Amino acid sequence: MKRYRWKLLEPDDQAVRLLSESINVSIPVARALCNRGITTYDEARTFFRPSISLLSSPFLLQDMERAVGRVTDALRNGEKIMLYGDYDVDGTTGTALLYLYLNEQGADVSYYINDRFTEGYGLSPEGISFAEASGVTLIITVDCGIRANEAIARCLQSGIDVIVCDHHEPHELPPAFAILNPKVPCCTYPFRDLCGCAVAFLLVQALAIRLQTGTESWSRYLDLVAIATAADMVSLQKENRILVNEGLQSIRRSPRQSMKSMLSIMGLNADVMTMYHIAFGLAPRINAAGRMQKAQLAVEWLVSSSEAEAKRSAEELEQMNLQRRKIDSDIFLNADTMVEGHFASYCSSIVLYDEDWHLGVLGIVASRMLEKYYLPTIIMGNMNGKIKGSVRSVEGLNIYEVLQQCGDLLDQFGGHSQAAGITLSPENLGGFRKKFDEICSHMLPLERRQKELLIDASLKLEEITANFMNVLEQFSPYGYGNREPIFMTSGLVVAGKPRLLKEKHVKFAVRDVSGRLFDVIGFDRPDVYRAFITSSGSVFSLAYSLEKRLWNNREQWQLRLRDIAVENP
Repeated sequence: MKRYRWKLLEPDDQAVRLLSESINVSIPVARALCNRGITTYDEARTFFRPSISLLSSPFLLQDMERAVGRVTDALRNGEKIMLYGDYDVDGTTGTALLYLYLNEQGADVSYYINDRFTEGYGLSPEGISFAEASGVTLIITVDCGIRANEAIARCLQSGIDVIVCDHHEPHELPPAFAILNPKVPCCTYPFRDLCGCAVAFLLVQALAIRLQTGTESWSRYLDLVAIATAADMVSLQKENRILVNEGLQSIRRSPRQSMKSMLSIMGLNADVMTMYHIAFGLAPRINAAGRMQKAQLAVEWLVSSSEAEAKRSAEELEQMNLQRRKIDSDIFLNADTMVEGHFASYCSSIVLYDEDWHLGVLGIVASRMLEKYYLPTIIMGNMNGKIKGSVRSVEGLNIYEVLQQCGDLLDQFGGHSQAAGITLSPENLGGFRKKFDEICSHMLPLERRQKELLIDASLKLEEITANFMNVLEQFSPYGYGNREPIFMTSGLVVAGKPRLLKEKHVKFAVRDVSGRLFDVIGFDRPDVYRAFITSSGSVFSLAYSLEKRLWNNREQWQLRLRDIAVENP
């Protein structure tokens, strides 16, 4: 039944004790905080009370003064501004954010987003030609541009200034008028892991300060930043934690018209919105536009002000998402069959290619394959004679560094430590596959090829009190970089008869030596049900998180099974 390598984290005992005393929390809670690098009263206060007042000044971002000056000049002179966004959630939300703010300031502003299939990623010749023909004199990129040296040079020759709002790793910096990216050398902004939409948000915040339009004029866009941050898998720490927390509160309090329309389709009330609903509800529907047709539809939906417009766009996105789900399910089954039939056990990666695979869903399939096999994964298709693919990595393996070492076999690549995109010529596929696997084999020892389950503390069931849960709830929002706390309890037995729900979820109760009872839910764990039915009376250790449920109008807490280990098989 045990699926993972359990690792009980061991923070410094003295630091745990001092933190427990200083903020008056239990030792297990203090351990969980220390495991997240929070060891002082001030750090805990910031963690538990994330506030926009704690955000750093946007002017710490290098080139922000130049960017603000150029945009205010464009506003004053009535210049045509074009926003150039990427086609994913990060790019479309950031584009919508800038469009809404600049439009409110009376700007002559439009937006352009590449066709994923005909133009690919970044500033395309078609996009620049459109800007030239439209008389645009200022382009602001969103979630792209940091590596668009040739494209930006062409813009300069056409008399178009470019402000880059990006968060990808830079190489040789492009000749842009201003570059807003916390990862560029010598940037003094204290947090590097912002998404592209968050960088665009900092530009809006800085403009609002300079134009004196007030806090509400920029804080109203925190909902879009929260969605982009959740979808783009950037670290949910420090600045990002503040942005997401405030953005979620904004959605819960007063969702914009576009959100209302989509939440209605999803059958969800805004006041219960969580990171889960963003990552697995809103984000896939926004992404569906760029994956299946054109991402402009997502921006149109986000900026819609009337109920009718928002409803129409939301319904279109929903249909695209249903279509996307069918396609990615078919490709996943195909890819899984390829692995089961031909995959060698000694391989250190999964690199699969089929010329007929739909490029719009390759990233989703790669993520699903990674979840199943826990190996660095590349899923590739073909577009106009070129192989294009999405890359996903396991925890602790910087896939961007791996791709850098394969650069001689790639036409183009870009991304982050955990996810990337690649383009290569068909004749290089064999060599690339071999080299990629060799590098992964060297950088990924065998013991790291089984997913590790990080456990914050060992608990007795009697320690799970109302006060304990009240404090634990304040650890959210959860996401990459701020995982949900996981605990373990040993010496448990099943109380009563386990049940199998929908033929795949297991529901049972556990009891410890003190007689304390708790309900447990295990999603997609029919193996646990079968084991309990065939061998009753086993004593086991349970790794779990804690979640609230509403039962008969009463709030109750239950254990959510993460893994299980039998102690007396």
